[in-house]
Amino acid sequence: MLGKACKGVLAAAHKRAVVSLFSAFVLWLVSKKPTHGYEVIGTLRKEQQFVHIGPARIYPILASLSRQGLIKVREEAKGRRVRKLYSITPGGRKRLAEIKGTYFRDSLRARFMREMLS
Repeated sequence: MLGKACKGVLAAAHKRAVVSLFSAFVLWLVSKKPTHGYEVIGTLRKEQQFVHIGPARIYPILASLSRQGLIKVREEAKGRRVRKLYSITPGGRKRLAEIKGTYFRDSLRARFMREMLS
């Protein structure tokens, strides 16, 4: 049986892995076309697994990706509102390539991913 401390460490590692993978997914979505945060939410909500995704989950990820220099934010005025348009940077494209290499190079994880996708 795992001790309480060990379970906590495993839970924290799992959470970091899920957030990291989900952040990569959002980065990939932004790489397809410049987009607004609410468009990301709408796209995700069309998928059954992400029906409950909302602004509280997406905007912190977009802000983090921006702080890391992986996406850039351009503000555009739309009437009285100012909307943020997110687009990928060259650094973001490089990070996506690194992620792809991590998940698809010759490793057990890569074999798992290939098998699950075929």
